[in-house]
Amino acid sequence: MHSIEDTAAFSRQIQSMFTAIAPRYDFLNRLLSVGQDRSWRKRAINRLALEPGERILDIATGTGDMALEIASRNLSVQISGIDFSRRMLDLGRKKIKENGYDHDVSFQIGSAECLPFADDSFDGAVCAFGIRNFADVKLGLREFHRILKPGGRAVILEFSKPTNRVLKSVYNWYFDLVLPKVGSLISGHNDAYSYLPESVADFPDQAEFVSWIKEAGFQKVSFKELTFGIVSIHYGYKGI
Repeated sequence: MHSIEDTAAFSRQIQSMFTAIAPRYDFLNRLLSVGQDRSWRKRAINRLALEPGERILDIATGTGDMALEIASRNLSVQISGIDFSRRMLDLGRKKIKENGYDHDVSFQIGSAECLPFADDSFDGAVCAFGIRNFADVKLGLREFHRILKPGGRAVILEFSKPTNRVLKSVYNWYFDLVLPKVGSLISGHNDAYSYLPESVADFPDQAEFVSWIKEAGFQKVSFKELTFGIVSIHYGYKGI
């Protein structure tokens, strides 16, 4: 169990790191995932099963890729994005405005572990490649559950650990050796892309994460592996 001081220090460290790499963040996502991150996001949003007029919260929105993809479905959905990096959000606002969705998407700074929204406020919540950066993942999951309306859905897209032995070896080589060097070279930040494989290694495996989501109060919890288990989509439903 981490102390409050340790948790706060971790949050500040991660916030500072993402603020530093923000200008190159989107480019590096495309490059390091070989363009697959867009496809993964689309699949996660499909799992959310959007309905016209719903209110959706994009947690750890970063530069707003998930929010933009949801808005582009043109379902008159209202999207709120929240992130702890002001610089990331500034880039997200610019992106949303350039694509003409600034009436559908709003951003605000805030913590995923203390969401600034009332209980039962949203029809759906999404989080893409952000939850492993939470200082307290279980608290974050409880917040997801709290802000959802009864019948609401949560979809979490995150890196996971392949189970195939051969693929796992290739994956570990890429994540541990190639990705940190390329990421550091392009972003100019030595720590950010060595942190990525460390954070993925420390995150619970798919089955254990299912149990965490259930502990937060969700029902009908499931997961689906994509691209041989490199990433997984986790789903939870808030009972009526």
